[in-house]
Formats: sequence, C-alpha cells, structure tokens
Amino acid sequence: MIKTLVLYESRYGSTWEAANIISLILGPARRYPLSQFSEDCQNFDFIVMGTPIYNGKIHPKMANFLDQKREWLKDKKIALFCTCLNGSEGLRVLREVEDRLGDNVLELGVLGGRLQMDRLTERDYQNLTEYLSREGLPPQGMDLFNIEDIVDWALRLKDIRDELLNKLPVSKLREEVENFLKEHNTCTLATSFMGRVRATPLEYVYNQGQLYILSEGGEKFANLMFSSRVSVAIYEDYTGMDNIKGMQITGQATIVDDLEEYQQVIEMKGMKMDFIRSLPVDLHLIRIDLEKVEFLKSEFKKEGYSPRQILKF
Repeated sequence: MIKTLVLYESRYGSTWEAANIISLILGPARRYPLSQFSEDCQNFDFIVMGTPIYNGKIHPKMANFLDQKREWLKDKKIALFCTCLNGSEGLRVLREVEDRLGDNVLELGVLGGRLQMDRLTERDYQNLTEYLSREGLPPQGMDLFNIEDIVDWALRLKDIRDELLNKLPVSKLREEVENFLKEHNTCTLATSFMGRVRATPLEYVYNQGQLYILSEGGEKFANLMFSSRVSVAIYEDYTGMDNIKGMQITGQATIVDDLEEYQQVIEMKGMKMDFIRSLPVDLHLIRIDLEKVEFLKSEFKKEGYSPRQILKF
C-alpha cells in the first residue's frame, strides 16, 4: 500500500482547500501544512506538495522547505501543484522547482486560485495591484478556483501512483483475480445517471472477462438505459487487517437481447430455457465487460507484493 503525504503552504486558503481535496482522493494519505512536518512524515512513499504563486514565486516557506529537505526528497516520488491566477506563469514556476528536484518529480498541476482584494494584507494588496497592472488586468477580485480541475488532477495522480505499486506478474495476478471471481457468486452492482444512483446486491456468474447477471428488472435499468459505465464490488467479510480480500471492478454493462448468448448463460448457470419460460415474469440478462479490477488481498504482502493490485482487461 502506497501512502501519500500532502504537504502545502497556503496564504489565503485556496491551496489548503485544494490540498484537502487531493488528500481525500489519494487516501490512504495524510495532509499537513509545512509547519507540522515532523519525523513521522519521513516514511511516506509518495509526496504531493502545493503552494500558491505570488509575484512569480512559490511561497517562501515552501522554498525554504525544499532547500532544507533536499536530501530527503531526492529518494521520494513527488508531484507538485500550485494555485495561481496566471496558468502559464504557474507552470513556469513549477518547472523551475522541478529542475531543482530532478527526475523524481512525476507530475505538475497548475490550478486556479482566488483573489479577494478585501482579504489581502496591505503589502500583498500593493504587490498584487502592481502585478495586475503589469499584466493588464483590472485591480479586482477573481475566482479561478475550480473543484472539477482539482478532482481531475487528483485522479490523474492516483493513476500515476498506482504505477508505483510492487506488482505481481500479470499472469499470476490474472489467475488470482479469476479464481476469486469464480469462487464467489454475489456482487454489488452500482449504476448512476444524472444524480440518480443505485447499488444492488445480485448473483453473478463469471466467464472469460465478463460477468453475467440475471435480473427481474428494477431501478438499475433506468440508469443503464442512459449510462453503460458501472462499478461492481465483490468482497469477503472483514475479520482483520491480515485477512482483507475484495475487489472493485470498473466495466461496461450491456442489456443482452441476443437469444443465443442468453441461452448460453442459462446453460452456464445449470438451468434450462423451459424453466425460464415457465416463470411468471421475465428474467433480463446484463453482461458486464470488465475493464479494470482493483484487487485488495492482504496475503499479497506476505509474498513481497503490494496488497493492492490492478489488472486491466
């Protein structure tokens, strides 16, 4: 399991808010302002650092931290982000920091900031009005803070961090995933569309990268009519940290109307079409084509691998 440390320095709150969102998405994580950095932070694997940009510079406390912790940081995987009012300037400044830190910087994020003139100190007000004048911008408040941009960047970081996992060989991981899917038969299917969400416990059968689910119908189909993107959870009861086993699946769902495929699944489940036809209601077939499986199994750690593994189909 890769633990993430989110370090930040904020002047008026925007960088703090961005750091909080990023930390939530990158969990397991811990978020600290630079003033709370301690020896307990040394063992984190992935370091995300955020700073506001003022007058073309990172926050002075962040600059000092980078100088003081250069030796520690050289052995870490790092992502940098800033909040600013000028994206091109923010990128330039972050690239200068990246040049100082070296090849272990994996990603840069330039995020919009806020300017609330009535909250500025007298010195900041003077400096910013001069800066805005040079840039040809009016001396008035601006709000470029965009939560969607922050979430998108955090999700990108999550994918980058996943590449750092101590991975099982793909053939072994696929075998582990397929064995788990075949050993179980109950899942939770999550569907959504336009704010309407549904999580349904269902029986399934697995076959060659596909889950098949028979259902009498229900609200989940209202979502599937408009969005085929689904998530599936399959797991065992939690009894302790040494016995965690479960998976989250991302995939594409299809309501099957092909009779031949329908009959094959019925046979796969050990039933006959005559029985299906004798039922008082219709049974509909959902096929889920697996795209990504995130498999959490604590026993992997005993074998020298990360307990969280990702298999893409």
